Amino acid sequence: MFQNLNNTKGQQFFEDMLGKANWHLADDILATDVVMHHPSSPQPVVGVENVVGFLGAFRAGFPDMSMKVEFVFGDGEMTAVRWHMSGTHTATLFGIPASGRLVNVAGISLLRFSDGKVVEDWVSEDSLGLMQQIGVIPTMS
Repeated sequence: MFQNLNNTKGQQFFEDMLGKANWHLADDILATDVVMHHPSSPQPVVGVENVVGFLGAFRAGFPDMSMKVEFVFGDGEMTAVRWHMSGTHTATLFGIPASGRLVNVAGISLLRFSDGKVVEDWVSEDSLGLMQQIGVIPTMS
């Protein structure tokens, strides 16, 4: 049975690298000049060091973070990954003080690969839900 290696790397990106803070995997998964389009950043995050730094800063807010890939599919250079993150907000998150609240956030990332590495990542996640769960934005009653 044919297995798309990009799909496998996409899953490793979320579950192993980000979910378990195995940052050493970045050199195998991300291209040196990777570009990440993330809703929490007003500008694209460019370069493997900056992407790892950005993701590390996010993960620092949720030290017990867990990432679960719900499904992954793709063909050729494109891979789609549906993921779910859970964790407790026990440290500062991009300047937002710890709330101590457990959060659950779902998202989809579209990954573009070249030569077996992620060269571009478009992230769509429930940022509003995250901000509501940590108490920054009130929920609608």
